[in-house]
Amino acid sequence: MNLSFSNLCAQANYQAKISPNAQYVANATANRIVIRRSSMDLSIVNVFECLKPIDYIQWSPNSECILAANYESSRIEVHSIIDPKWTATIKDLAFPFASVQWTVDSKNIISVSQMNYEDKAIETSPDGKYVAVVHKRNGKDTLSVYHSSSFILLEQFELNMVDVENIRWSPDSSCIAVWDNCLYNNLIVYRIDGYICTTYEGYEHGLGIKSVCWSQNGKFLAIGYYDQTIHLLYTLSWKLITILSHPSVLNNTTANIALYEEVGLSKTQVPTLDTLVAYRQITKRPFSIPSIRSDLNQPNPRVGIGLCQFSTDGLFLASRNDNMPNVLWIWDIKTLCCRYAIIFRHTIKQIIWNPKEG
Repeated sequence: MNLSFSNLCAQANYQAKISPNAQYVANATANRIVIRRSSMDLSIVNVFECLKPIDYIQWSPNSECILAANYESSRIEVHSIIDPKWTATIKDLAFPFASVQWTVDSKNIISVSQMNYEDKAIETSPDGKYVAVVHKRNGKDTLSVYHSSSFILLEQFELNMVDVENIRWSPDSSCIAVWDNCLYNNLIVYRIDGYICTTYEGYEHGLGIKSVCWSQNGKFLAIGYYDQTIHLLYTLSWKLITILSHPSVLNNTTANIALYEEVGLSKTQVPTLDTLVAYRQITKRPFSIPSIRSDLNQPNPRVGIGLCQFSTDGLFLASRNDNMPNVLWIWDIKTLCCRYAIIFRHTIKQIIWNPKEG
């Protein structure tokens, strides 16, 4: 794996998405969607203007359309990449949208109103056949599995949870990982008929799970904890194979980590499409990673693994430790070691791997 860095592009609300076919990159600025070619020069292909400011964008799975949502006005606009003149608008002021997403067949858009979980606990299976939804039933968290086209209820079962935080489908759509609120160290993997494949409790004490991610081949399940570690499970045996730690100081024992830092731009330079980003490698050891102090007594403390994402080929894992919010860590799954650490000037808001490459 070799690192290369593109130039900077303006964006708003951290809305930048790579199309599933990896041909385009879309980013939202105010009320515009800018479509760029997925190349090092990021040349502009098209610009779509929306009536309202954009809160959220999402590509259709077939990469032919892109939606833009404004939650305040409960408005969704859909634009076509194939026919730029075509557009569609969805409005429903009676039931304001809390979350929107495409179905996997690219033919429908699911909108959810007045949902406590916002963008959590509702997810379409990767094969497009099912939609899983967590809701309260007689005071108990319940998982319902619907047919994605007809929305007929197929399965429904109670979850052995105190307060469900979120869910993730496995890549083969055979099972669902469900985990509890951070006060409870509990993750359970269910089959869609309710059978429990495994239960994992990483710790008895302390804050629990903050993020969960499957590898694309389904062999690994990464569980990010508030204690700044990632627990990596091998799904064929459901055994813990390693715990990945994010060190605050790089020394001789972490010499295998290649460390890069974004070089600051001068005041006369403005980060635009024509401004190249410069990075320098840091070889000094020991080296203290920039971090922030978090108050663990406050709700949602800025600590722990807030983001983790496997590469498409499953060979690498990228992560962000929230009390080192400017640092991207890239792990080699074969060696179970960190390969790169990249220090950015600003907080990392999202991680997206190229859908077609590692």
